[in-house]
Amino acid sequence: MNADFREGVLDARRALGAVWSGTVATASLLLLAAVGVLEGQAIGSGTSARHVQLRLLAGVAFGLVLPLVAFAASARVGGRLRDLMTMSWARYGGNRRVFALGRVALVALGGGALTASIGVLALWLGSATAAPTLELPPSWVNLLTVTWVALLGAASYTTAFSAAHLYAGNAGRVLFLIADWLLGSSTGALALPWPRAHLRTLLGGTAPLSLETHDAALCLLAITIVATFLYTRRLPA
Repeated sequence: MNADFREGVLDARRALGAVWSGTVATASLLLLAAVGVLEGQAIGSGTSARHVQLRLLAGVAFGLVLPLVAFAASARVGGRLRDLMTMSWARYGGNRRVFALGRVALVALGGGALTASIGVLALWLGSATAAPTLELPPSWVNLLTVTWVALLGAASYTTAFSAAHLYAGNAGRVLFLIADWLLGSSTGALALPWPRAHLRTLLGGTAPLSLETHDAALCLLAITIVATFLYTRRLPA
């Protein structure tokens, strides 16, 4: 592993800290459990049980936990230009761009792992709260799908928040979160730049402009690439 990248990863790990990370993970799990219990009371058929699973996935794991964790983690790690320029590793000869990418990579990986775990639990809760005759056991295909969607979604959110923070400070992060929530919930052309719209598509929801599932994955990848490019371009090497 490149030394600059490794130092960025270590710096982000120190900034997040075990206590903060554990608190966020615990709060996310408790939120999903509470919503799962409430949703489970309304299950009356196999169809409704499946809908509960989808609501826990799209509404809680990917609709709340993923964007909010990425938003909070980007603030915790810090990403203003002045902060990155004055960090000791970059200040004394390290490659600032690679160092910064290491920091972003750890946040994205952590957010993806947490969201994947919450997503798998959502599948299990949807089955566990159903009547015995309506059990919907998670399949390996579903588990793998939730995992790669979580990792791709976390990468798109993390890089986008990082770029917004670097260019416009905390206000940029907040505006991106609001726009993602409002515009990303729509199904028109205005939804295309926002991760929420494409994650909804990948989880079986209504797609913006009737895009196919593979198009949604490509859009998330494009958001990640563009945001990463803008992020690194803002920093001197």
